[in-house]
Amino acid sequence: MSALKKRRKEELVQELENERELVQRCQAGELAAYEAIYRHFEQPLLSFGLRMLGRQEDAEDALQTTFLKLYRGVAKFNFDSKFSTYLFRIMMNVCFDALNKKKKMQTAELQEVEQSYAPGVDLRLQLEDAIERLPERMKACFVLFAVQGLKQTEVAAILDLNLGTVKAHIFQAKAQLRTILSDTKV
Repeated sequence: MSALKKRRKEELVQELENERELVQRCQAGELAAYEAIYRHFEQPLLSFGLRMLGRQEDAEDALQTTFLKLYRGVAKFNFDSKFSTYLFRIMMNVCFDALNKKKKMQTAELQEVEQSYAPGVDLRLQLEDAIERLPERMKACFVLFAVQGLKQTEVAAILDLNLGTVKAHIFQAKAQLRTILSDTKV
């Protein structure tokens, strides 16, 4: 085993031990432990929420709801998975709930509107719009994998999907994004 792999393995073991201790402190009701978890996960979860929900305010609401649910349910966490997987899964469910609520509030049937982009419009905006058009589960898989940088196995655990399903969603998302983006070029 190379020195780099050995060092990374030791770092991972240390990280998991620290994570376990921190979660146990939360389970014991220690507020400082919650604060440490919040500081560590705030930005990745907020970024994920923003990608899923599309608005800063909605992402911030989802983040607060996620940590409220964590506070209420951390005693149930039994270390069967990584804590980060557990926390992202809570956030994912909160985002899905918000998206479903948003759909229910719309009274009229939505008609798909084709958007045309003028030459020179920022590709990033086009990409964000294209990601927004993906079906919910496919978007979740793509955002967790391509944007958040999680491994496909972690995405599968967070979304409670088979690894093959996650791989298929990611593949299909990439194909749909290519199609959408190629259709928008003038």
